[in-house]
This record gives sequence, structure tokens and C-alpha cells, in this order.
Amino acid sequence: MYNLLIADNDEFEAKGMKWLIESSISNVHVKLAHNLIDTVMVLENEQPHIFIYETNIGMGEELLKAIKINQPNIIYITMEATFEAAKKAIDISTKFLLIKPFSPQELLNNINLIIREHERQTKDKLERTFNTDKQNVVYEHLFLAESSFIEPYVFVAFQPEKVSILPKLNQFLKEYLFPITPMIFPLSDMTICLFNSQAELDWNYLCKRFMYDWDQFESESIVIIINLEENPYLSLHEKYLHTKKMTEVTFFVGYRQVLEFTSELQWKFIDPFLTPSEQKQWISYLNEGNKEEISSFLSREFLQFTNPFPDPSLLRIRLTSILAQIRRHMKSTNLDHKLYEEEYLTIFDTILYETIIFRIIQKLIIFTSKIIDAAADISQNSYTDIIEKCLKYMELNYWKKDFALSDLSTFVGRNSTYLSHLFVEKTKKTFRECLTDIRIKEAKKLLIETDMVVKEIASLTGFQNQYYFSRVFKNSVGMPPKQFRTKESLEHFSRS
Repeated sequence: MYNLLIADNDEFEAKGMKWLIESSISNVHVKLAHNLIDTVMVLENEQPHIFIYETNIGMGEELLKAIKINQPNIIYITMEATFEAAKKAIDISTKFLLIKPFSPQELLNNINLIIREHERQTKDKLERTFNTDKQNVVYEHLFLAESSFIEPYVFVAFQPEKVSILPKLNQFLKEYLFPITPMIFPLSDMTICLFNSQAELDWNYLCKRFMYDWDQFESESIVIIINLEENPYLSLHEKYLHTKKMTEVTFFVGYRQVLEFTSELQWKFIDPFLTPSEQKQWISYLNEGNKEEISSFLSREFLQFTNPFPDPSLLRIRLTSILAQIRRHMKSTNLDHKLYEEEYLTIFDTILYETIIFRIIQKLIIFTSKIIDAAADISQNSYTDIIEKCLKYMELNYWKKDFALSDLSTFVGRNSTYLSHLFVEKTKKTFRECLTDIRIKEAKKLLIETDMVVKEIASLTGFQNQYYFSRVFKNSVGMPPKQFRTKESLEHFSRS
């Protein structure tokens, strides 16, 4: 942190300069003085690195003495564009002379130049103190298990969100003025820098300063991971693996951050598959078009993690399990044509490769909402034939236990008696027989594709109870539900 003193008897002007500097430069602390006595006191007590001296404050022996003893970097501000004013500035070893009016950027540039010069001097001093042979560590040490112990290096990983900007990031790292020169190792998805840990630096501040400077240079986001593990028995290879693993936290917290770790990152185990109860929930949500519950489930299950985080790969598997439920709903509502197929595949790729969990959930919610709306549109508009409309409506509502012919009558705007006659004429079956066929068809899918118990499947497919469902299923299929599931499992096993 650089201390900076502004000496100006115009209080409003001084506060304006303070705001400009502190809002534009991250590592400065600004003090104000509005008279000669306060100026001398701050110079003696605070010993600021940079002294912005406005000539309206005056000059005296005490101030000259304080300047001579403390030797701050002086930015001299005056309204007089004369040789005499320039000579006065030179006499007190001024770094920069600013003639009013000057632009705010001129002042900021001068301050940044002073800071850069100070950092360069500090770096040279540290380099002389910690003269590290850059050939001590080579790529093989990072990748081979038999590499030497880690001391005395601090690992810092710089990972861009977009791999395409790695060359630009590598060049920026090579040219960046660190207090001590790191060993730089460009990799396929990040760059690892090794710093001499004997240099007692504020690593967090150092990396935040780098992040600030990078943001001024480039709009693409990066994350910086500082590995401060102190285990002296770690090899370079082990610490590299730990550092690489730490970068995966971005899946939960995003980029444009500096993250510190003092121990190896440990994942929390989760079951990557939906439980039978959760499968039942999703079937219900999709059938009912319950967007609010879907959004709530996804937010609760995927956006509220804290350390220790679950393994991102397990979360991706869990999301594909949910996508399988959505896929099943798409097929049951005839939404498996090209437009929705392409969107489905895009979401599948997003789940596998998107770098941040929040974006995956956001896109999944939008996609699911679109599927629900499309299914509703189909049920209302896609089928002009009355019986076809009825059958599609039944496929969307078969799960309702109290679903009756009167519901269809209301939906299509036809008399129940007429509709009953039309069913027999068109399908050769009664309304109740058609509804039972649909329910049995869906029950078969659930028996084959899920691990849900028979009682849950009976409830999801609209039957009043398990026993009635089992009786109807046996009459229709020729065997009880459990026997059907066993038979299908054995046939699937023999085929595979």
C-alpha cells in the first residue's frame, strides 16, 4: 500500500483529487492537509511515498526540512507557467511538474509512473536478495512424480475462462513487473508461476494488483489461484496437481477473483443420480408444467453449495440424469422433432462443458420452460381432429387420479355422450379403455427406466391404489408389474 499526501488549501479541490486517485488506483491510501502545519506533521509522522504539493499551501523552513529528511516523490502543482516556478520545483527535487489546468489522467499517469519506479527498485532489491536460478525447475518437475520437494516455491495459477486468450495472458505475465521474477510455465489451459517463497510478500495483494492491471488491459476474465500449502514433503509434481485441482472451484464461484488455499482441496461426495423420489418429483413437475418448482429444485440442489464443494464431474452426471427426465417428457409429448432435438443437444453440451454451474442452471431452466410451453401449445392447438386432441390431452393428463370423460368434454367443447360415442367409433375402444392403455403404457416405461417402487408408479400413472393398478396391469399385460420388470431386466441383460 502506498501512502500519498495531498497538500492543498482548497479543501474542495483536495477532496476531488483524493476521490479521483482512490477510485482509479487500487493500492494507495490518501491523506489530506489544508495548511502548512498539518502538511509538515503528516510528512514527519506518515512518511508518505508520494507528496502532491499545491503551491497555494505555502513554503517554509519546516516544510523544506521535512521534505529533505523524508524525501517523498513530489508532484508539484502550480498555476504559474514560468521559469521561476520550474526552478522552485527543481530545488525540492520534484519528480513531476503540473501546470494548471491539467487533465485528471495526467495526474494519474504521474502517480502510476512513481509507483512503477518504486516497484522496479523493490524488485531489483529482492532479485539481489533471492537470486533464484531459473533452471532449478523445469517442466518435467511438474509432471513427473519423482520430482524434488517444493520448498521454497509458492505456486500461483493464472487461468483464463477462454483458453484462446492464453497467449495474450502469457505475454502479459512475461512483461508484468512483479516484485520478484517468477518462473513461468504456460500449460494447455492455464499458466503456472513459481515464486520464491523466501520473499516475504503479500501474495493476495500482489495478485489483486495483477488482476486490476489485467482488467485495464483485457476484458476477458481470469481467476488467480494462490497455493500456500506449507507441507515441506510435497513434491513439485504433487503441488502442481493440488494447484490444478484448486482451479476447479471456479465451477462454483466464477472468475475475476483471487482465491487462496492453505491445504489440499477435498471434494464432498454426493450421489450423482436422482433418487426414485426425485424422479417422481420431476415427472410430476413436467406433467403439471410446474415451472416454479422446477426452478426452485434446480436452485436449491445446484446453486447453494459452500466449501467443501462436491466434485463438479458428479454434478454434471446429476444434471444429465435430470435432462434424461426432460428428454422422456419431450418424447411423450411429441417434442422430439428437429428444432427441440437441436436445443436438447445444445443443453447436453452445456452440461458437459460449460465452465460455471450458474450458467448451466440458467440455460436448463430456460430450456425446460420452453419445453413446458411447447407441450401446452401442442395440447391446445396441434391436433384438429377431436379424438386426436382428446388422446393428446389424455397423454398429458393421464396421471390425474380423478381424470374423467367430463374433463375431455370441457376441453374440446363437446357433449360427453357424443364424445363417448365418438371414441368407440374412431378407436374401437371406450374412453376408459383408452385412458387405461395410456396409463399402462406409461407404467411400463417407468418400470423399465426407473427404480421406483410399484406403489409410486401406480400413483404417478393415475391409479387409485397399488392393488387396483396391479390387477389392471396383469389383465392388460398378462403378468404383474414386478414380474414384468424382472422379465424386461433379464431380456435387456441378455441382449447386452
